[in-house]
Order: sequence, then structure tokens, then C-alpha cells
Amino acid sequence: MKDIWQYVALSNHQAIEALKMAEYNRVRDNLKTLSASEVLASQITAASKVIRLSLESIPDQLSANNIVEFYRSVHAPIYGATIPDTGATATGIQNGQGLEPGTNECFQILAIQVTNEGGAAPLEVSITLGDVKFYAGAIPPNTTIGVGDLPSMFPFILSNGNALKFTVTGGAPDDLAASVAYNKTVQN
Repeated sequence: MKDIWQYVALSNHQAIEALKMAEYNRVRDNLKTLSASEVLASQITAASKVIRLSLESIPDQLSANNIVEFYRSVHAPIYGATIPDTGATATGIQNGQGLEPGTNECFQILAIQVTNEGGAAPLEVSITLGDVKFYAGAIPPNTTIGVGDLPSMFPFILSNGNALKFTVTGGAPDDLAASVAYNKTVQN
């Protein structure tokens, strides 16, 4: 009789482990559609369950380690460090437009260029970070200003919720053309 109970216990143990493996396959399936920068720590925590140590749970443990390493590759190395191969330039920014990182993103702003493309009159421009004025000044006709003409705070980090915005406060709004060079950085 003792052997039967041991068999039942082992059978149930394997069934439980199989359910856990199916559960972790669901975790992997749910996370595989997201890029590393889109995954939130709360998603991993909510999706993950306790893994009991056994031979059958080794694949689950390895999968959990892979998920954590995947997350850490973007979120944990050194906060504010540049993510390789993410440099970009936003061009064609017009009056009232700007640049704002998406959810769970941070940008390192490297340079800003603002051009008065009109040939008739100066252009009064305001550059803001969120609701705080970063720069206000006049740009002569057919002239471009850049990093050397702006306050010396480059590079700086821009995170979701604080948009970098360009607004014409005097002159022809259609004459404004701005560009921003940036890199994505490790989120904090």
C-alpha cells in the first residue's frame, strides 16, 4: 500500500510541475511580443509564480533567468547609460510640436537645431521642457541656431511626461523648422 501512495504522490508532483511549466510558457508567450524597453518590472512580477526546486523545474528556472536578464539588459545596467544603436534625429519639427519619449522610455538629448526658414522677418521662438521655458529668443531670417546658441546643458535626459516643445511666439509659425539629435537611454 505504501508503494501506491508514493506513486500517487509522484504522479501528482509531475502533474503540478507540468502545470507550472505551462504557466511559465504563458509568461514567455505574453512577454515575447514586447521589446525589452516596453517590459515593466511589474509585468514580470505579476506573471511569475514561485518555482519549487526540482529536476522538473529546471527549464522554468532557466526561462525565469532569461526573462530577468532580458529585462535587466535595458533597465538595470547603469541608469542613464546610452543603449547602443539607438541614436536618432527627429527632423521636420514644426510650431507646437516637439519630442517626447513614450511610456517606459528615456532620451538623452544631444543637440537641438532651430531654423527660421522665412526670408522676411525674425522669428521669436520658445523652447520648453514640460511647462518650463528652456530658451526664448529671436532667430533672424534664413538663420539656424544650435547647441552653441542655447543654454549649456547638453546632453540632458528627457523622460516620459516632459516633452521638449518648440513654439513660435512672434513671426510666421510656418517658418519654424527644428531638429533634435538623441539616443535612447537605460530607464530609471
